[in-house]
Amino acid sequence: MKRTHLLFFVTIWIILIFISFFWNYTLVIENNSKVVLNKSQAFFDQIVTTRSWNAFHGGVYVPVNEFTIPNEYLDDSLKNIIDENGRVLTKINPAFMTRQVSEINKKKSGVQFHITSLLPIRPGNEPDPWETTALRSFENGSAEILELVETDSTSNYRYMAPLNTEISCLVCHAKQGYSEGDIRGGISISFSSELYVDSVNKQLLSLSLIHLIILIIGIIGLFVFHHMLKKFYHIIKNKNTELLQINATKDKFFTIIAHDLKSPFNSILGFTNLLITEYDNLDDEQRVEFINEIDKSSKSSFNLLENLLLWARSQRDGITINKTEIKVSDIIHDAIDPYMQSAELKAINVIINSGDDLIVIADKFTLVTTIRNLFSNAIKFTPKKGKIEIVVIDEPQTTKISVSDTGVGIPVDILPKLFQLDESITTLGTDQEKGTGLGLLLCKEFINKNGGDIIVESEVGKGTIITFTIPK
Repeated sequence: MKRTHLLFFVTIWIILIFISFFWNYTLVIENNSKVVLNKSQAFFDQIVTTRSWNAFHGGVYVPVNEFTIPNEYLDDSLKNIIDENGRVLTKINPAFMTRQVSEINKKKSGVQFHITSLLPIRPGNEPDPWETTALRSFENGSAEILELVETDSTSNYRYMAPLNTEISCLVCHAKQGYSEGDIRGGISISFSSELYVDSVNKQLLSLSLIHLIILIIGIIGLFVFHHMLKKFYHIIKNKNTELLQINATKDKFFTIIAHDLKSPFNSILGFTNLLITEYDNLDDEQRVEFINEIDKSSKSSFNLLENLLLWARSQRDGITINKTEIKVSDIIHDAIDPYMQSAELKAINVIINSGDDLIVIADKFTLVTTIRNLFSNAIKFTPKKGKIEIVVIDEPQTTKISVSDTGVGIPVDILPKLFQLDESITTLGTDQEKGTGLGLLLCKEFINKNGGDIIVESEVGKGTIITFTIPK
């Protein structure tokens, strides 16, 4: 993921979080408005119901006291009566009842009612500016009004709904010109907004903190994901480059091997063709010479193919390393015995200093193959009457095995390329035998699988020493 892509996703994440916040913010405000509206409507419906009950009974009589005095604005011949006990009773009409209930509610719950009209009978029922605006809106078709009204010292929710004229209301209000169904006024309800505003603020604070935390976690997650993706991308890129290099190297390597296989086969085909076509024209010495050349080329090709197959198996982990206790002197003899005749034909002096009882823990097959290749190479590149010495050195942490010869040596410019897969290191032996370096590459593979390493020291004209280690 590029940095521009990261910034794009971070921006999208921020936008989504803000959309979520404002959506939830709107829900909180709307829910609060619904709660306040439901409360206001419940109070209004209760008042209207009690007023209807009062009007249905034509008013109710209660004793006159300091709290309840006769309503001077009630035009009723039976406004005041005396009961059989001599108590003075006064009629409470719906408007008077609403005022008294409002005073009680204001003291107990802080909720205040106010019955009002644009044509009030009682001056105390005159509307304030807010109520006047609401009453006029009812005349224009509004069903109800709810607002948060704030001043320098107070913050109240105000609700108002219209009062419709019923038949029972015409007893008092018919003379004002009202008919059934007319809007004759309204009831406003007012209560403090502090409790609801505090609740909204707490919800919004929680909402803000939750969205902030989600926003930060999301951004951190995107950066972590970007870092991991970038790291993974680099790993894949490096692996891809490595695989391309390996494939290119192997292609070159197999090209080299094909070339090196072609040469001995050309030699074999050439000499066999001469033997077939010119057999009668050749003397015995020439025939023997051609047969020897065919023999050398065949052995060279077979040795190369054998090493190639072993190397291919090692590359696909087809060779299992099974470490066991091995007597060093035994594996050395197992490895070199098949080649001793070749050494004797060149009158090479073979010296073995292995320590009869020395034991190593290694895989027998890979160790024998390594010593065999090193010994075979030493014979190939050592002149007649030369010397090959195999020395085993027992050290505290490792066992060192070296194969040295007094052969032609390896040029300085070739030494660094001995273990490179894509380099052609064909050299000629003392009898013009060709070498590809695959044997050394195979030796390194096998020694590495056993946990050791291999070192080559050489000087042209003086010989070569190849030493490998087996860890204890």
